[in-house]
Amino acid sequence: MTQSAMSRSFAKLKIELQDPLMVRVNNQYALTEHATQLKAQLDQLMPQLSHFGVPESLELASIEREVHLAGTDLDILYVEKGIKKIQQMAPNLRLSIRSNSLRMIDDLITGEIDFLMTAIEDQRSGLYRRMVAKDEYVAVTGKNNNLTAKNFTTESYLQHRHGMFSFAEKSRVKVDDALAKLGKKRQVTLSLPSFSQIPPFLDDGQLIFSVPRGFASHLDKHLPIKILPLPFKVKPLQIYLYWHERHQSSPLHQWLKDCLLN
Repeated sequence: MTQSAMSRSFAKLKIELQDPLMVRVNNQYALTEHATQLKAQLDQLMPQLSHFGVPESLELASIEREVHLAGTDLDILYVEKGIKKIQQMAPNLRLSIRSNSLRMIDDLITGEIDFLMTAIEDQRSGLYRRMVAKDEYVAVTGKNNNLTAKNFTTESYLQHRHGMFSFAEKSRVKVDDALAKLGKKRQVTLSLPSFSQIPPFLDDGQLIFSVPRGFASHLDKHLPIKILPLPFKVKPLQIYLYWHERHQSSPLHQWLKDCLLN
């Protein structure tokens, strides 16, 4: 500041604080008692103000808050390792996993949820996303089914009855689109609200479910099933992790995002 600007600012301070702040003592100026008290307070405040706006260091073990992630039971399989890492490194953080809904992206925009996993591609302003998984579709049926990799054709696929995950069918499973290009249509006789309800209907081998290979591999660990490559081309599944720009610079959300993506 110039000397004249400093003089004007000092004059305003004296009026606002109703104190001369400095008085002449012999040939120099000295602080008044009020100014001395103000200086002592400023000596404490200024170091704190120098850190104003700087994010605090992330103490994972002491974080106690709730973070909301929306996704289907299939989606959670793709980030299972990341969730376990979060649980281990931030034991007091509560990760609440919600089912997807038709308004899930609106919930992300309004702040109802922190992260969203979905195959939907949304370009709205303020949304960020990264791909979590890219997975091919396969056919899953029970061990008692007489289908094999050798006799599994498009025709034998269509001769069977099919089950599907109703919510994902609208945004993910491109099986019917692929069949439509061939002028074909499968017979769907069972529609389920989640992937986790599929296993009981694989026992007798009567139904075929077309699911991502990641989920099929998960089922194969626990059930006697057959996994067969689809006999026609289907666009791969792409799952994205979404977050909103309000969390883009949050150290906590950056760490959570890294855990879920790696």
